[in-house]
Amino acid sequence: MEWIYVLDEDGHPLMPTRRQGHVRRLLNKGKARIVSHVPFVIQLKYKSPGKVQPLIGGTDPGRTNIGEAVLKPDGTIVYKAKVITRNRGVPRLMKERRQHRQASRRGERQARKRLARRLGTTMKHMLRRRLPGYGNGTVLVKDIMNTEARFNNRTRPDGWLTPTARQLLETHLNMVRKICRILPVTDWSLEVNRFAFMQMDSGTCYGTDFQHGRMKGYPSIEAYVSARQDGTCCFCGRPIEHYHHLVPRHRGGSDLPENLIGVCRSCHEKIHTGKLVPDVKGIRKKYGALSVLGQAVPYILKGLIDMFGKEHVGSCFGSETADFRDTHHLDKDHDVDAVCIACVGTKVDPASDRLDPQLRSFQVLQFRRHDRQIVRKQSERTYYLDGKPVCKNRHKRFEQKGISLEEFRRQHPSDVGRLTVKPSKRSYNDTGRLMPGAVFLYKGERHVLTGTKNKGTRFLYDGCPASGINAKQCMILRQNEGLVYAQ
Repeated sequence: MEWIYVLDEDGHPLMPTRRQGHVRRLLNKGKARIVSHVPFVIQLKYKSPGKVQPLIGGTDPGRTNIGEAVLKPDGTIVYKAKVITRNRGVPRLMKERRQHRQASRRGERQARKRLARRLGTTMKHMLRRRLPGYGNGTVLVKDIMNTEARFNNRTRPDGWLTPTARQLLETHLNMVRKICRILPVTDWSLEVNRFAFMQMDSGTCYGTDFQHGRMKGYPSIEAYVSARQDGTCCFCGRPIEHYHHLVPRHRGGSDLPENLIGVCRSCHEKIHTGKLVPDVKGIRKKYGALSVLGQAVPYILKGLIDMFGKEHVGSCFGSETADFRDTHHLDKDHDVDAVCIACVGTKVDPASDRLDPQLRSFQVLQFRRHDRQIVRKQSERTYYLDGKPVCKNRHKRFEQKGISLEEFRRQHPSDVGRLTVKPSKRSYNDTGRLMPGAVFLYKGERHVLTGTKNKGTRFLYDGCPASGINAKQCMILRQNEGLVYAQ
């Protein structure tokens, strides 16, 4: 039987219930209203005592997949979810933003040069000048006088994280906040087995700080590698039986976790007989997500302490999670691990029958809430001769069809003076457009928007026809909220 989550008259979370008949009567009598269907949340329309009992939550952190769970102190699970993040797409978006900024600044520099040539203020000779911000160094100045070197004024504040790690941090904390809007959680636990391993490798960890490295909580390197690979062979997925050195020890290979992979007996024999060649670069890249997660985990823990208080935040290590899971005969999954983390971190040891494995687990997808690049592009500059377009742009851009002004000048030098040009215009995104992640109804079924076609007239969702569905036949239930319940 599924849980129904309840809010009081002011929107504060109350204890969840399974009394579906009572909830149905409240809705029929107008004493409550439905807030959302997935998960099913109702809000009371009358004053209630507002008494709640403690609830404990747990997070299994990850870069692509995150597990979340909330339990009662006796071990009864009231919430489970698996979150699929969009963290792997952040580097691509950062690259696109850099390209936009470089193009914009390049255009500004070219505009200053054109203005200097028109006013006759260009420099006659290139020379080296000492500019503000460069210290004792000098730079080569050409065309026009340069301004202050602004890139030297950039500083990184304390606690600065890379954009990928920052996005991962906010995703974990936002998901916890989303859960706390429907459940009165009082305590939270986090798995921190990868705490500060980047500082260990860089040499910035000293003394007792080494005790809080990535190996803490693991009895051996093999146990750490096994936890990293979820106990399965990295080639075929069978249980790990051997540990292979990517770079053999007789060639200088180390016993560090980066040089070890867990494999089954069959794959290990194939490697040593030359029938299977490990992709060293690919395998190391596969586990590169641990680096990003290792940066974010300490800040996630700090964010949870700010939310719940230090005395209400617990932690555990991967080996403790695995031991609890084996003791209670639970399957390996992200949401199940979150249940184990909640129990271990808060020292709860429930009876196995309380840990209901059949309870529904929600799937949460993360979408980009808005496209910050409102100015998408600048349209091409078009030159006209007697009202007809004859060329585009001063210089030919990459993969441009047609000729540029430079080529037209060489081919028709006498007609250049007759050309007219229309100023280029920027195209803007519609800030009110429907973004992927919106929830809509189509023929009575709930779907999550994954994209649009034909200028927004066709909607796309997982499992829909390639041509999409008619947007006019859909009813929008909810705009994109970033973290969206798919089912």
